[in-house]
Amino acid sequence: MYKTVFTTLLFTLSAVFCATARPTFDADRDLLIAQYDSKPDPDDLHAQAAAGCMLRHPDWKNVKVFAVAGAYGIQKGNYMDSSALFTMVFGEKNKGWTDAHNERDASVERIKKRAEAVLNKGGKVWVAEAGQSNITADWVKVLIDDGMNEAIVKTRVIVVQHSKWNEDQTDAADLAYVKQKTTYFALDDGNAPFGETGWGDRGDYSTPEFRNKSTEYMQSAKRSANPKASAYWTEAERIIDHYYPEGFPHEWSFIKPGGVDFSDTVEIWWILQDTLESNDTAGFWKKYVIQ
Repeated sequence: MYKTVFTTLLFTLSAVFCATARPTFDADRDLLIAQYDSKPDPDDLHAQAAAGCMLRHPDWKNVKVFAVAGAYGIQKGNYMDSSALFTMVFGEKNKGWTDAHNERDASVERIKKRAEAVLNKGGKVWVAEAGQSNITADWVKVLIDDGMNEAIVKTRVIVVQHSKWNEDQTDAADLAYVKQKTTYFALDDGNAPFGETGWGDRGDYSTPEFRNKSTEYMQSAKRSANPKASAYWTEAERIIDHYYPEGFPHEWSFIKPGGVDFSDTVEIWWILQDTLESNDTAGFWKKYVIQ
């Protein structure tokens, strides 16, 4: 009897450890799901361009990615369609990415099928939440309802979020469900400097400040000798100009003065355990954008 109790306790502790320890991304087996709300802040368009720059780098050429447009929650405001940019960065629609804004139910099924295939082969599914967790709750529930073992989901579906605002704009029941059913990591806010101990400090996982007001970053991206980087950032700017022909009006945004804000990219930076010469916009630009 004592042996049985001890074995049960050991298994429980092991499961808890597996669900909370910092896992490692395995490019041979794992899947990265990048989910963007694009509502109402245009920073998601910069994050999509930045993700494209990262994923074209030789360090990450083997990373398997599926992206989601329209992964928003309960927030107000207009949705910005960036389908052309999604296709440039992630490939053909419904193969490399899905449109949850226009095809919500079909998108839930597409995400679920890709997650299911990876989990069935022993891989992990990493969710970079560049938006809210509403749609994550939906596809995780379908995954479990369709027979995926809950212990597998808990230990091998890893949700990563840097923004308290994103959490606050998620349906409370959906956020609670995602935290209960998956392994959930709250990173420091990508709008705050690396190692910040005040605003933006959300726990143990520091992240770079991936935003800067200087106009030089966008200008250098558009004239970059890296043709992919130039195309991504040019398209991101074109879409923002389409929705805001007089310029983005809100003072709180670093995009208003012509700067860049790709703070939602810190989840991918953390998931891939990326290293930069400096943990800031300059470090990212040097590695991924201007060469």
